[in-house]
Amino acid sequence: MKVVKHDFGVRPTCINDKCNKTAQFMGTYRVDGSPVFRKMCGDCHGKKIAAKHGVKRITQVLAKNAGFNSETEYLNSMHPYRKHRKEYCENRDGRLGFKCNYKIRFSGQLQVDHINGKPIDDRPKNLQTLCANCHIFKTFNKGDNKTHGRKYFTELLKAA
Repeated sequence: MKVVKHDFGVRPTCINDKCNKTAQFMGTYRVDGSPVFRKMCGDCHGKKIAAKHGVKRITQVLAKNAGFNSETEYLNSMHPYRKHRKEYCENRDGRLGFKCNYKIRFSGQLQVDHINGKPIDDRPKNLQTLCANCHIFKTFNKGDNKTHGRKYFTELLKAA
């Protein structure tokens, strides 16, 4: 597929009074070659669609339409390893030498940990869900921050 960059010149602005962003390009062109713009910016359009469905964010609408139970589950489904994140800290079974009884108040407190400490090893059997407290404990207690995998990953970033 050939990608062509266009200079749209002066773009129309969003029709909402309190918004001064540019209108959203629809990705299509008229017969004369001029670009087609939505009447509002992408943010305002997303809010309008969300409000129509009785929610705050368009990602909540997308999650519902895709059959997910939550917005977080939908967003995680697109991530290489976060899609394996569970709704609880797996250390509640005591796998780190103590049982976690931390109360999870929102899913952002849960993180996916690479059991062997290698961040490039995204096999599901190498992934576990830990709360932020247990994750940082494991990282420093098990030396994950010093593993070969971390060094290799750091070298890859330096080389890029």
